[in-house]
Amino acid sequence: MKKLIILVRTFSLSFFSLISIYGLFLLLGDIEGLLIGVFILLVCFFLFSIRFIRFVIGRKETLVMKRIQPSLMVITLTAFSTALFSVGNYALETSLPHSLSPRIKNQFYLEAMLVEKDRIFERVSFLKTLENMNEKNASVFYEPQDEKLAVSAIRHIRKMQSFHNEWIDVHDALPVTIILYRNPLIFQQHLPFHAYENLQGLYVPSQETIHLLVTNDMDENSDKFLELVGHEYTHHWIISYLLENKLDNRHLPRWFEEGIAEYAGKQSVREVPIFVPLNFIPFTRLHSVKDWAYENRKKSSHRPYRQSYYAIDQLVRDGNRSKIKSLLINKQKNFYRLFEEETGESLIEFEVRFLREEFIYLKR
Repeated sequence: MKKLIILVRTFSLSFFSLISIYGLFLLLGDIEGLLIGVFILLVCFFLFSIRFIRFVIGRKETLVMKRIQPSLMVITLTAFSTALFSVGNYALETSLPHSLSPRIKNQFYLEAMLVEKDRIFERVSFLKTLENMNEKNASVFYEPQDEKLAVSAIRHIRKMQSFHNEWIDVHDALPVTIILYRNPLIFQQHLPFHAYENLQGLYVPSQETIHLLVTNDMDENSDKFLELVGHEYTHHWIISYLLENKLDNRHLPRWFEEGIAEYAGKQSVREVPIFVPLNFIPFTRLHSVKDWAYENRKKSSHRPYRQSYYAIDQLVRDGNRSKIKSLLINKQKNFYRLFEEETGESLIEFEVRFLREEFIYLKR
């Protein structure tokens, strides 16, 4: 029993020291990190020396070893983690011309453990060439000529935050990172593996990052840029909202989430697209990410984004905004069964009705 208590205590102290040191270096800059790192290493060396001297002059080797072994393990782990984090912190801080927020530094460290290190170095090298703008809700990396776009992106995110608070639920979303690209090749290189075609924007939940390709059309019409920001930020807001409710987005059909993002993006720039007759595909065939990617390919005859927008627009016009919240945070029931309970009609009936009403509206 005593051995178990010692083991648990040693593990707890080791874990606590590791997390504390990691959090400390997330908050520190390059020089401060080195100074604190050296100080902690000196303290660890001093404590280790005291323990070692006690061991040398101790009465019984076995008894002394039992007493000092757990402490030595904690001291050794603390010294090792301090050296590792201080060097990593200094290397990351000095690799970029601007300071990094703790959240962004944490993303880099997590990616370094979860993905190929070469990709992390490539990303850091690329970000070194960009300017950075930080605010409470967002951090934007951009080329010097895109400073106005970066400012407008941060301003638009504040607008999107208020918009979602009003029409879905009050939620203080996690901060998001936005990277603006001008070169399509660099844009594709920095995206994780995906099956989508003709991308101009992609939200990566694991990075809490929005990747946006800035085109000439966006320079001429800023609403196109802001609509894309609103669309991708809505994905981030949904993921953050679900996380607060101890959920992820795996229970949501792709058409439903993409429809919300498309609707919010267009509403944010006050765009109300006129209904255009389309080659309709049942929403049950737009359920998974794979389904969505297939139907959104270049040669597809379907328009899943526009079709999903019309569906969410119909729910809003039906006065079912509150139903959208219920569908988002559904924890147990099948989505389509809950959809029928909330709206009073099956998904097939809803599809037929909203298409008919859109056609009637078009003829007016």
